Amino acid sequence: MKHRIELADIAGEQGPTVFSKAVLSKHHDLFSERSALLFTPTRQLPPNYIGSGSIDIFLPLCSPDYYEFESIAGYRSPRLWLDLIQKATGKIRWNPLTKAMVRFTRIDTAHIRDDHAILGMKALRDALKFNTYGRKDGKLLYYFGAIIDDDYKSATFEYHQCECATAENSGVRIQID
Repeated sequence: MKHRIELADIAGEQGPTVFSKAVLSKHHDLFSERSALLFTPTRQLPPNYIGSGSIDIFLPLCSPDYYEFESIAGYRSPRLWLDLIQKATGKIRWNPLTKAMVRFTRIDTAHIRDDHAILGMKALRDALKFNTYGRKDGKLLYYFGAIIDDDYKSATFEYHQCECATAENSGVRIQID
């Protein structure tokens, strides 16, 4: 059996890689290779990997308090939250909703200060964006794409908190209309 070259192997050797439609068409399970597609424009992806419409998902990781956000690097990474969003929706990308209403509900065993909850969701909010030039090298990254940008011209944001009885029920609910 001939071994197929994984997209992650290509990206690992070449660095940030924009994959063509032709290359992507040779890979039957792009979802399993989604981490290699951060530099590939959404228009290159087959339509079955792109969602559309409203979103109502639950992520099984609670957004951090501001202090956790500052001390645990993983929480600051939009890629962590992007992966969780992709798994929750089953899609690599989403067609952006214009003038979206985004509601975050932080579910945990206790409430935290609202300003800490909002700051702790910064990377999660970033992961919802269509794209960003936020890298130090200036290369364009493509995130989930449910909203055009995380500014108030592109979307309205609401933040809520809800208590649950046990830590295993904690997480974040995201609703986008």
